[in-house]
Amino acid sequence: MGKFGWHSGYLKAQNKQSGKVSVTVDGNGDGTASITFPVVLKSIPVIVGSPQESEITATVSFKNITEVSATVVVDGSAKTTGTLSIGWILQDYD
Repeated sequence: MGKFGWHSGYLKAQNKQSGKVSVTVDGNGDGTASITFPVVLKSIPVIVGSPQESEITATVSFKNITEVSATVVVDGSAKTTGTLSIGWILQDYD
């Protein structure tokens, strides 16, 4: 892919990528899920995310961030059973 494009539900535009991931939450509204980036990056990116259901609140963070993947962490979701859809976007500055 060049400097920008759309493929398989993912966006890449001038070192930006985005997508969605489903996180299974436990009875406390906590859960984790892995993300594999559609395009390998040159450096560790800045990544942010939020729940995709407007009525749901949760703390969303990321850990184990590399040039190819990250783990999304959901804490204290108002939704305490099932899955929560988390949208994410990243910026690679190299």
